[in-house]
Amino acid sequence: MDIDFKRILMGSPDDDGCVEIHFEGNALIIECSGCEYLPEPGSKECMRCMVDRMSESGGADRIILRTGRDLEISGESGQTIRRLASIKRSSCSIVHNKGRCKRCPSQRNKVMETAWKDFPYPNYYGAKELLEDSDDEVCSRCIASTERALSQMESDMEDIRKGLVRS
Repeated sequence: MDIDFKRILMGSPDDDGCVEIHFEGNALIIECSGCEYLPEPGSKECMRCMVDRMSESGGADRIILRTGRDLEISGESGQTIRRLASIKRSSCSIVHNKGRCKRCPSQRNKVMETAWKDFPYPNYYGAKELLEDSDDEVCSRCIASTERALSQMESDMEDIRKGLVRS
């Protein structure tokens, strides 16, 4: 049997682990049975998955990681995941870029993808390196907007960290 260790160690962009997500009342259910990791809410992988799923689907009061034994995340932990998901959702562009914008290294979604790639330790430095100066007025406005969004993300993440230290 040939095991794809690269996919396991690096992750595959096509296989994000969970089989499906759905809502049951006020709970976001994440089906974890297809994930190569054990559902451990305190792990970076699970935290990343919960934030990604909630960012894609919207907020919920509770998160349930469903396998043979359900794990529920609620209360302060659930609130933290909701805040992180909200930051992620607001940091990405809802505009589908075309033409030269699609190829631009400073395009907002590419910059934010770089920043979020190493979540829960965002790579702000790597993301900021993608931002280039431009003589074009439209490009300059877009780059400035992306830079502000990245700074806002950094500030919001720091606020969450400070709030967790106080509690």
